[in-house]
Amino acid sequence: MRNLLKFALATVVIAGALSGRAFAQEATAPAEPPPAPPTMPEPYDCTLTEAVICKAGATCTPAKTLGELALPARVLVHFEDQVMATVGPNGLPHVSKIADLSSSGDIVVAQGVDGGTGWMLHATSNDDEVTFVAASDDFILNAFGTCKPVE
Repeated sequence: MRNLLKFALATVVIAGALSGRAFAQEATAPAEPPPAPPTMPEPYDCTLTEAVICKAGATCTPAKTLGELALPARVLVHFEDQVMATVGPNGLPHVSKIADLSSSGDIVVAQGVDGGTGWMLHATSNDDEVTFVAASDDFILNAFGTCKPVE
């Protein structure tokens, strides 16, 4: 009887070890590979040539600047590094982080916040048109221009 009890106990231990090994193999089985990241457009060199500024209680008026930047204003949009950059009036770079980047068909939309101003840039891959919108608590600025891939 003693041998039978030892045999039964050994069988239970071996069965447990084997089921643990099978469970470990199932748990470490390779998962499906993650989807490939979306392909980002090449960086854009944009020139904003005209703008309109709107304030509450007033009509929209043509703007000669985008904040501190005189029109026409050049802007680099680097989608992969998720930044939009300009050169300020002092000659130093001004970089704004792209917080969200989306695309639908041939339209790419970049959004960010710089100081207390939210901004959004809409560009298309099938033509060179671009729009830029900036808004704060007291104004909305709409700018229009063109973009081309950086050469």
